Amino acid sequence: MGFRIFTERKWWPLPASKIPKNAAFGPITTHIFKEFSSFFTPSISVKKGVKMKLPTKFKFTDLRLVRLPSYDKTRTFSDLVLNNLKLVVTPSGTKTFYVRFKTNGQPINHKLGNADALSVDEARSRAVAYINFRTAQQVRCQSGLTVNDVFNLYRDNELSARRTIAGRTHALEISYNLHLKPIIGKMNIEQLTKKIARTVFIELENRGYSVHNRCLSAIKSAFNYVIEFEEGLPVTANPFMGIKKLTEVQRNRYLTKSEAKRLLLALDTEKNQDVADIYRVALFTGARLSNVKTMRWYEIDFSSGQWLIPATNTKTSKVYQIPLHSFVINLLKQRREQASDSPFVFASERSRYGYITGGDPVWKSAITRAGLYHDNPNIRPRPHDLRRTFATWQLQSGADISVVSKALCHTSLKNTMIYAQTNLDQVRNSIESAFEFME
Repeated sequence: MGFRIFTERKWWPLPASKIPKNAAFGPITTHIFKEFSSFFTPSISVKKGVKMKLPTKFKFTDLRLVRLPSYDKTRTFSDLVLNNLKLVVTPSGTKTFYVRFKTNGQPINHKLGNADALSVDEARSRAVAYINFRTAQQVRCQSGLTVNDVFNLYRDNELSARRTIAGRTHALEISYNLHLKPIIGKMNIEQLTKKIARTVFIELENRGYSVHNRCLSAIKSAFNYVIEFEEGLPVTANPFMGIKKLTEVQRNRYLTKSEAKRLLLALDTEKNQDVADIYRVALFTGARLSNVKTMRWYEIDFSSGQWLIPATNTKTSKVYQIPLHSFVINLLKQRREQASDSPFVFASERSRYGYITGGDPVWKSAITRAGLYHDNPNIRPRPHDLRRTFATWQLQSGADISVVSKALCHTSLKNTMIYAQTNLDQVRNSIESAFEFME
C-alpha cells in the first residue's frame, strides 16, 4: 500500500508488521483514516491477522486533543508527561481533564475542568497543585488531626456566622466544650470509630435528652461541614451519622404558690444577693434568664414602669415591652442607688462580659433550703421553670392566653401553651362538677 504512518516525529513505512506496538497516529494521518476506514476501526487492521489498538497513553498537546475523535464508548487517556493527568472523552465529544491518584490507600478522582476551557499546561499545573495539596493535608492528618480540629473548623467557618442573642457563644459550641471536648476532643479522627461514637452518646444519655441531643447536633454538624466544604481533609465519613436523638419529654414543671413563697424566703438567706435578685426578677417578669442577666439601665423606664428589651438581645429579633410589677420596680430602684458606673443592672467585675453569667450554685442552694430539691431532674425545679410559673399563674387567674402570650413576648400562641399548665385543683374541681348528677 502506498502510504506511510507518522508517529512521534518518525515516518514508518509499510509493511504494517514492522510498525511498533506503541505507534501513535497523529493529525497528519487523519485523512488516511477517512480513506481507509475499513482498516481503522477502533483497532486498526493494517494487515490481515495483524491488529494495532489506538494508544491510551500519549503526550498531551493542545492540537492533538482538539483533533482527538470521539468514540462509541467513553474512553480515558493518560498523559505521558504526567501520568496522573487523565482526559475523559465521551461519545458526545465532551473532553474533560481529571487528576487521579491515591492517598492513604484511598483513590482520588478530582475533576479539573473542560478541555475546551483549559490548556494542557494549565491542566498539568492544576493537577500537580491538587496532588501537592492533598499530600500536605494527609501529612497533617498523620501528624494528628483531632476531633477538636474538626469542630474548630466548623466553629470558625460556619457556626461563627450564625446570629446569637447579644453576640453570646453559640449553644452548640457550649455543649461541645462542656460535654464532648473532655471526652473525645484530643482523639485522632482515624481512631474515632462508630463504636466509640455510640459509646460516647450512651454515656451522654445519663445527662438527659437535652444534653444528648444538643451535643449530637453539634458534632454531627461539625463532621458534615468538614466533609462537604473542607475538601482537603481526609474526612470522608461521619461516625455519628447513625446515632438518633432521644425523644424529648415536654417539661411541665412549675412552682405552686406555696413553693414559690418558700423559694423566695430561701433566696433571702443566700449570701450572694446579686444572683438572688436575678431569680426574683425572672419570676416576676417571666423573662428569659439570659435577658435578665444582660439587663441594662437604659432599658428601664421607671416613669412608665416598663422594661424595653432591644431586638438585638431577643430570641425573635423583635423589641420586647415588659410591664414591671411593683416588686421589681422597687428592687431595681434599690439596686440603682448602689449601682456602679456599669451599664448593666447585674454588673460583675470578674466577668469578661461585664455582667453576671453564673448563678447555678445559688439556685441549687436555694431550692435545697426551700425543700424543693429532688434527685429526679424532671421533678427538681430549674431556673427556666420560673418562666413557666409566670405564665401558668396568669392563666390560672383567668387571664386570656393572648395577654399571657404578649407578656411572654411570644410570636405564637402555640409557644405560650407549652409554658401554660393547668392547676390540679382546677382539674379536680372540673371532675367533681362533671359527676355532680350522680350524688
